[in-house]
Amino acid sequence: MTQDIGTQYQKDNTIDKTGFKTKARLHQSKYRANVLQVDFKDYGNRLTVEDGLAGKNFYNGFNVLEAVNKRYPGYNKGLYSDMLRSEHIPFNIFVPLDKDKKYCAKIFNKFLGGIIKTVDDIKIEYAPTITTEKKYLADRTSFDAYIEYTSNDGAKGIIGIEVKYTEHEYALKPNSKEEADIKNPNSLYNSVTDKSKLYIDGALEQLKTDLFRQIWRNHILGESILQHDNTFKHFTSLTLFPLGNTHFIDTSKKYIELLKSNNNKFIPVTYEDFISIAKENCPNEEFKSWLEYLIARYIVK
Repeated sequence: MTQDIGTQYQKDNTIDKTGFKTKARLHQSKYRANVLQVDFKDYGNRLTVEDGLAGKNFYNGFNVLEAVNKRYPGYNKGLYSDMLRSEHIPFNIFVPLDKDKKYCAKIFNKFLGGIIKTVDDIKIEYAPTITTEKKYLADRTSFDAYIEYTSNDGAKGIIGIEVKYTEHEYALKPNSKEEADIKNPNSLYNSVTDKSKLYIDGALEQLKTDLFRQIWRNHILGESILQHDNTFKHFTSLTLFPLGNTHFIDTSKKYIELLKSNNNKFIPVTYEDFISIAKENCPNEEFKSWLEYLIARYIVK
């Protein structure tokens, strides 16, 4: 017996003119109703508190919920109950991969040109720090997922991953610390960017705009690690998003044009391509079931 798909948000198409958010919300509502067969709260894509705490927003395997509870103990509506927002997705993708780092290496080698010898560590929602008090960009910028690896040349490398679903760019909040850092020519945002030598002349003002700012911040977070810690030689900024989110397809192309060169510096990857590569290298039935879940849960037709 299926449940009601629930109330849909009528203003989605005024936020996302492509219509992808409307389709994705309905997809999540149908998944809740037809697959999970549980009730909704407020909107069809939002689980009740009880079902959120029970882990219905997460893959039922590989101890994913235990990892969530350890990282974020206590109920958080956006993480535990909102099926449309992307906060939960890194857990559903990267906790399973942490259980088989050889498999993880095979997948990411397809996107990084085979440079990975071993994947050494995987973290989710990770904000690296120099010390407990000092942060690399002196703000709260973090990676949705963070992979440390040893490359074939023996050096250590990092992949900093931003995971998106329906999100686009965000507006700069007036009078915020971020706005102050963006405008301050002596801020770490500006000094790390200048020292990185990644971008073509005149790119900085474009990078500060709403269109590029989040991709830029995540990228220079990784570059700041390279600049402060000689343990690491390689950094790749990777954005993972569904094919239907055409905003990131277009923005990624434009961002790459701002780079002097792109030898594994920035890589956009769709869910569809990621899953395809993961299927080609799938080691066993346990991971096959996980991939089937990712397809059913996130791929919008």
